[in-house]
Amino acid sequence: MLQNSMASISASSASSFSQDNEKLDLESVSALATTINEHINALLANDKAWMSLKLKCTSKLNIQKQPTFEFSEYSIVSNLYWGIEAIDAATQAKGVEERTSRLQNSEKMLQVPASLHEQGVTSGIPNDYLICCSYFYLSIVRKLQLDDWQAALHFLQALLVSPRLVQEEFAPELCQSILQLYIRHKRQERHGRPVSKSSVVNLDQDETNEVMGWMAKEYKAWLLYYQIMSNGEHGSKCSASRNTAIPDDKSRDAISGSANGNSQGTNRRGCYAEIIRDSRVKCLKDILTESQSDTPISIDSCNSSSTEETFPKESQRVSKISLKIRKKNAYNQQAEVVDQNLQAPPSKLHPEITVCGPQASKHLMLRADRELVVLDHLSRTLSNSLRDADVSVIRRIDIKSNVPIDGSSKKHTAQGNLELGNCRQSSLKEFATSKSHQFHQLHRTRSSASDIRMKSTSFGDALYQVQKHSEENSQIEQVQILEKLISNLCFSETLGKLDEDYTIEIATVYKLLNNRRGLKYSLLKDIILDQLLMAISTSKKEQVIRASVTILSTIVSGNKTIIEDIKRKGLQLYDLATALRKNVHEASILIYLINPSPEEIKMLEILPCLVEVVCTSNNYKDAITSILLTPRAASLMIIEVLVTAFDYTTNNMHLSTISSPRVLSGLLDIPGNNSLEEFTSLAAILVRCMRFDGNCRKFICEFAPIAEFISLLRSNQKRATSTALEFFHELLRMPRSSAIKLLQEIRKDGSNNSMSALVLLIQNSQPDQRLLAASLLLQLDTLEEASSKFMYREEAVKALLEPLTCEENSAKQALSAFILSNIGGTYSWTGEPYTAAWLAKKAGLTSLQHKNMIKNYDFSDESLQDAGIDTWCSKLAKRVMKFGTPVFHDLEKGLKSKSKKISRDCLTAIAWIGCEVAKSSDDLRFNACEILLSKIEQFVHPGFELEERLLACLCIYNYTLGRGMKKLIHFSEGVRESLRRLANATWMAEELLSVADYFQPNKWRISCVHTQTLEVGHSHNGAVTALIYYRGQLCSGYADGSIKVWDIKGQTATLVQDMKNHNKAVTCFALLEQGNCLLSGSADKTLKIWQMIERKLECIEVIATKEPIQSVDTYGQLIFTISRGHKMKLFDASRNAKDVFKNKSVKTMGVVQGKVYAGCMDSSIQELAITNSREQEIRAPTKKWMMQNKPINSLAVYKDWLYGASVVVEGSKIKDWRRNSKPQISVTSEKGANVLAMEVVEDFIYLNSSASRSSLQIWLRGTLHKVGRLSAGSKITSLLSANDMILCGTETGLIKGWLPL
Repeated sequence: MLQNSMASISASSASSFSQDNEKLDLESVSALATTINEHINALLANDKAWMSLKLKCTSKLNIQKQPTFEFSEYSIVSNLYWGIEAIDAATQAKGVEERTSRLQNSEKMLQVPASLHEQGVTSGIPNDYLICCSYFYLSIVRKLQLDDWQAALHFLQALLVSPRLVQEEFAPELCQSILQLYIRHKRQERHGRPVSKSSVVNLDQDETNEVMGWMAKEYKAWLLYYQIMSNGEHGSKCSASRNTAIPDDKSRDAISGSANGNSQGTNRRGCYAEIIRDSRVKCLKDILTESQSDTPISIDSCNSSSTEETFPKESQRVSKISLKIRKKNAYNQQAEVVDQNLQAPPSKLHPEITVCGPQASKHLMLRADRELVVLDHLSRTLSNSLRDADVSVIRRIDIKSNVPIDGSSKKHTAQGNLELGNCRQSSLKEFATSKSHQFHQLHRTRSSASDIRMKSTSFGDALYQVQKHSEENSQIEQVQILEKLISNLCFSETLGKLDEDYTIEIATVYKLLNNRRGLKYSLLKDIILDQLLMAISTSKKEQVIRASVTILSTIVSGNKTIIEDIKRKGLQLYDLATALRKNVHEASILIYLINPSPEEIKMLEILPCLVEVVCTSNNYKDAITSILLTPRAASLMIIEVLVTAFDYTTNNMHLSTISSPRVLSGLLDIPGNNSLEEFTSLAAILVRCMRFDGNCRKFICEFAPIAEFISLLRSNQKRATSTALEFFHELLRMPRSSAIKLLQEIRKDGSNNSMSALVLLIQNSQPDQRLLAASLLLQLDTLEEASSKFMYREEAVKALLEPLTCEENSAKQALSAFILSNIGGTYSWTGEPYTAAWLAKKAGLTSLQHKNMIKNYDFSDESLQDAGIDTWCSKLAKRVMKFGTPVFHDLEKGLKSKSKKISRDCLTAIAWIGCEVAKSSDDLRFNACEILLSKIEQFVHPGFELEERLLACLCIYNYTLGRGMKKLIHFSEGVRESLRRLANATWMAEELLSVADYFQPNKWRISCVHTQTLEVGHSHNGAVTALIYYRGQLCSGYADGSIKVWDIKGQTATLVQDMKNHNKAVTCFALLEQGNCLLSGSADKTLKIWQMIERKLECIEVIATKEPIQSVDTYGQLIFTISRGHKMKLFDASRNAKDVFKNKSVKTMGVVQGKVYAGCMDSSIQELAITNSREQEIRAPTKKWMMQNKPINSLAVYKDWLYGASVVVEGSKIKDWRRNSKPQISVTSEKGANVLAMEVVEDFIYLNSSASRSSLQIWLRGTLHKVGRLSAGSKITSLLSANDMILCGTETGLIKGWLPL
């Protein structure tokens, strides 16, 4: 239908229309509005056409008639449907109020789909269809409200969104008509000459749609312009209110009458004509167009007389203006009206101005409406208010020059500073005579280089022109300058081409306006904010969004009170997050300045974007140096919120994203010099990173700017000092030698100042900060010479010990005990306290099995090999001991704490201090022994952790030297028995027992009573087939191939890990010294090597075998296995296998002291010397008929004794076995049954025989008397002894444990 019309278009190409910026006259625009309104009238008058169009639109919505709906995608489509239905209801309403109300409801509902983003799909319908349909019906609503030009605007917006849809479905005849108008206008632009036929071309449908889009865009801009220009003097005559009711006559008749020539648009046309009668008034569009070119603003286009007419004097201004801001809410279908009465000097009455302000709720403001409001503000302020804005006070000073202004001079930075003078209200004459002098004085002093720089920016170009003209024109040109500056905002597509100077200029203008009072300045500020917000939310160009965000950030940085205005105007965090995802890094600055709640930040899901900002170089391509806060710094402070403000799980989830070396490197590189807030945020983040992943500590220690964090300690801000204390407390949790180097670095950077600051913090801070400050102060003091100020040490020790005597189980008491327990010892790089492990080694702990009974320690860690620990411990202990017995009294109170952790930490502190006490004077040692010994004894008893028992033994050994040795006489039988049982783990226990017996011999009375302390398990995994302690946790293997890890605390067990990596039963466990690993053997013909990684058991290697594994043991890097076929093999470090005892069928084995002992099927015992591979038979097969064909089912080595179990349990010292001597002990099992499993400890031998597979027999190891039985309730399938406890696994999946009293 449109093809014939398109044939009349010039052949220069369809794209030529997009480049045509010629002015459209009022005649053409009025004709367009009249044509559109006549078509709408005709459509409403034709019931058949109306219903056909309505059915065509609503049928595609596929919606059911429901009176109510919830907000969702469905509700958006529902709003469109019911908005169309409401138009019908309005035309059929009888009363004026009812019609008005229905039209208002229709408009509100249609605005909901109109606010959608064009790209996307809603409920299966393309968004552009819904938007186009919404605007088309909004044009009909406005027509029914007698607002003809707004009706035309909405129609053009619909055409802009989808030219094809409007042409083909909604208004094909109308599209043809307005295209003909457009063609006639273009012919007139070409000097009235008709287009030659040779230049005529046919356009395809795509080109037609493109031309229609250009046409709609051009007509819409000029339609807006002429509508705006009519809203001054004639606004009340030419435009109806949005709330104007339809006449009382039937609506169809009224519309029909209008179509016959009484169109409202025609009446408006006469009003608009008055606007352009005076050629002296400069067209806004011309000004805006000029501002985009290199052509200077014409001075002749405006003179003083025309300015006085256009800009009435202040004394003749409005007396009272009621600004009604209508806030719509499309979600709840309610309208809220807020009246704000703004005062002005008395004058004649001014017409009421109705303005639709930007809305605070998401997707509420229609794009066309928003443009109308902004341009409406612009026209009013530029035509009535700009004369009072003193642009001349914006002054730029050169980099190194001192420019005299009003008799004064200032030196400015490399960028140049913007100075704002006092803006005062004045008349036109005062403005022209008094203020223009500053402009000319400024520019006369400029150098030519400065002139060139000034001309390089849009605003500077205008200022440069001002200096070349007479004073009488300065006021007019200043108005044009400000108009030109703001015009760049109105054409958002040019924002991306603007530079830093323009950003500074806009921010300065806004500051200037912000210092003035009155409606006109508020409106002008609204123009700036509205245009920036619209560009951020609607633009698809990254450069435009970046420029808008940067300008807005600069404005907000200068005046943070503007944030509330921005929020009220509807700036959405979602839009800023979207911009951030588009690599507009400056959006992070606005997000930070807006200061959203942590939950709001979390909902944005911007952490990955912030990480990219952090990892980006400081040299931004479009960096704006006028903004004090950089995108990376803003991102840093937002990240701080994300890793500190939530629960443990959420914080850790965020920390997992930023704990890599790449991100940490970026974080450490962000803060600028002397940026207190940034370094405080960085310190807070690093503290959380070190707590989350201890491996971060080494990286931070190597690359962090320590001097900057030291300066935080001297700050007057509480947050900075407390964060710095936490930072150093966390960072110093490293191996002692590395910690000493860090302390020396702190000491070099003003040690006295730092220590004085720490003393003040101890005296004035909160309890936790006091303890952290005292810890750091005491460590720094330890580095000083002995002659250093005693005051520092006294303050620190007093602050650390005092909480031990305070409220029981308080957090302060726990922190004090923790600090004291490790300040004289060491940590691993992961931050784990390793002081107790270091002391356990000093106590004589050597066995791999015993080391793995202690929790959380890797005894192969390099921190335990640190030679600097002993020296540090000695120096620090000497400083603490100078305070005498009060120190030990306070520690003794900590030992009595009901909190197990506090008492254990105090025991650790007593142990490392005791290492130096043993070298001190006998009097101090004896006094300390009297104070502490009775409390330390309790930790030796069975039932305490092996770590605690070893520390107690070390304390007794050090504190009872000299005179204190006689205190051993008073040991109770229970303490002596506990020391005897502990003798297998440490030589100190055995030596203490020998001394006690020397002073007072004791006849041992062994208690045979056992108490069950543990029962745990699951039945769905089958029998418990293997048990072992690894890294302080109990590991259990099951018949279904699964492995469980249990944390045993007293009489409770907590399952911490459950996994199934074997396909068949786990038959055995062993410990591999190299790497401190765990081995598991299985019937699935595999050996698996496990390692504890971040407190989780992970398989690191799999060794395949030819037969199912029955038993496994290790020595160094060597692995020994026994298969189900009784073949024994050796795997070396390269995992090459070779046979051992080839001629023997091996049933069981034990590896100890470089020897392998193998119990064979023929009842013999073989020995293999690992160093030289020499094999030897130390027990020959028995010849007794009752012992023939009875294999050795179990071997046990205890100290230097070897026990073998078959039908008979025999035991001798290993050297006697080698001599083939008769066994020193021999025990026959009850009823002659085979012994299936055996465990030997200090006092007892535990046997499980075939005669009673569900119970354990208890035999005294010294007298070989059977003293009791322990019932497991079902068949015992595995057996283990650990820390005096006997554990067994059963076929029902239960694990049971007993402890001898």
